[in-house]
Amino acid sequence: MFKDERNHSVLLFFFTIIFTMVLSYIPADTKVLNYQPKKIDLLMDIVPDSLLGYSRIDIKAGKEPLTANLFSGAMSREVIEALLTHTKTPPFWEMNSSEGVHGNSIPLSGNADQMNFFCEALKQVKNKKVRIADYGDSGNEGDFMTADIRERFQSEFGGNGVGMMAITSQDISFRITTKHSFSDNWKTVSVLTGKEGDIPIGINGFVSIPKGAAWVQYEARGGYKSSKYFTTAKVFYTNAKSSAIKYAFNNGGEKTATLQAGSGVKELVLTSSGNANSFRLTTAMADQAQFFGVSLESGNGVYIDNYPWRGNSGISFRDIPDFVKQDFQKHLDYKLIILSYGANMMTAGNINFTWYKNQMTKVIQELKTFFPQTSILLVGIGDRPVKRGSRFVTDPNVYKMIQCQKDIVAATGISFWNKFEAMGGENSMLDWVDANLASKDYGHLNDLGAKKMAGMVSDLLLNQCKK
Repeated sequence: MFKDERNHSVLLFFFTIIFTMVLSYIPADTKVLNYQPKKIDLLMDIVPDSLLGYSRIDIKAGKEPLTANLFSGAMSREVIEALLTHTKTPPFWEMNSSEGVHGNSIPLSGNADQMNFFCEALKQVKNKKVRIADYGDSGNEGDFMTADIRERFQSEFGGNGVGMMAITSQDISFRITTKHSFSDNWKTVSVLTGKEGDIPIGINGFVSIPKGAAWVQYEARGGYKSSKYFTTAKVFYTNAKSSAIKYAFNNGGEKTATLQAGSGVKELVLTSSGNANSFRLTTAMADQAQFFGVSLESGNGVYIDNYPWRGNSGISFRDIPDFVKQDFQKHLDYKLIILSYGANMMTAGNINFTWYKNQMTKVIQELKTFFPQTSILLVGIGDRPVKRGSRFVTDPNVYKMIQCQKDIVAATGISFWNKFEAMGGENSMLDWVDANLASKDYGHLNDLGAKKMAGMVSDLLLNQCKK
């Protein structure tokens, strides 16, 4: 009997191997009950590259790779450590261009004239605040890249402070411009968790509700001149009880301020007696209000709000209520919205590009409705490789996604920047990794790479406005 059971195990093992090998011969476009399985090849890692027949023509024709995408929506610990290792590197405009820095100068395409809203506002920057909303997925976390773009614009046009920040955040351990801390008795609803009842999500994608006497504190770090201090903290909230919160600048004595009851997005402006490098807000009771976040500012100039939506495709803008978009535009008056999404659709595996194009087209059309005097820039995805034999090569779906994004731009009449071509095109992520500009997960730029990309984006925007 024991011998029979052992034979059963051996037979099961061989049956599994044979079954899996049979699966590897199923054509890539085969569907089973409307499900398209991923291609399997047990012999990939031992077959010589010369026998794989994976040419550039195959890639651009959109033929399926033999392995799944390498990346997840969140930054790995290895990526975070790589980012933090380089935080003391110089600003990108001080970097020596001969130090193996890669990239191409790629101009805007699509409707470049739609950038005129932003460019005209820059001409008035001495007399007003010009605000940019920089939306993206995990590549935006930690304020990487956004911080350097902000530094460039604020050094040239004025303004101090990091701008809008949520009450709670996932990137507090590695955010390079701000030490962000908060108590553990906040209930947070966001685009990352999805809508919950009638709780409104803010324009930054987050809303937090105190469960009691909760607190949040922001402290400016010293790595960037433009974010070393601020003089004003603007608190945004809704559905408040008639009550007061406590606040303090520079860890000084607490003061009180009254919240305005009622619906709609409310703004509480709190001013320091001098330059401040920290701000603390403390609530008085549970459910006192629904807090969207705090904006740290000082004077006229350019403010760039960093909005990282980890693992998101950009479709979650539909979770933000219309009144929130409308009211925040009255308060913040965005002149440029940057959208850097699409990579997480690649991570998902089998992609319905038509569905994604239709959904993002609706998202951008709605944004144009609520932000009619705002420039919108869609940033195309960068290079993303898959393993093919012993090599990494550009995922064929990269070309499909870029074409999808170009179709979205054509349908909505906004501007487009081809980040893939700016990085160097096909297989360029390998070059960025080799040049120590990207992490070895082949999906995220490190701080040096983020600075390089920030320089490219800053030059792109400034050159467009000089035309």
